[in-house]
Amino acid sequence: MEREKLIKKLLHTLHHTEEHFEAIINQLKELGLETKEYEELYNKLKELNEKVKKEL
Repeated sequence: MEREKLIKKLLHTLHHTEEHFEAIINQLKELGLETKEYEELYNKLKELNEKVKKEL
């Protein structure tokens, strides 16, 4: 059961991390600031998150 709780918590955190990156990118765009590097990080984050999810 402990492992299941940890997995659930991790999946929750991964999801919210992606949401936060989306918010950062949108806010930067609204301010007219460059988002390229954040978008690259976001894409890498999504890639790594998917890799982790498959391992679980």
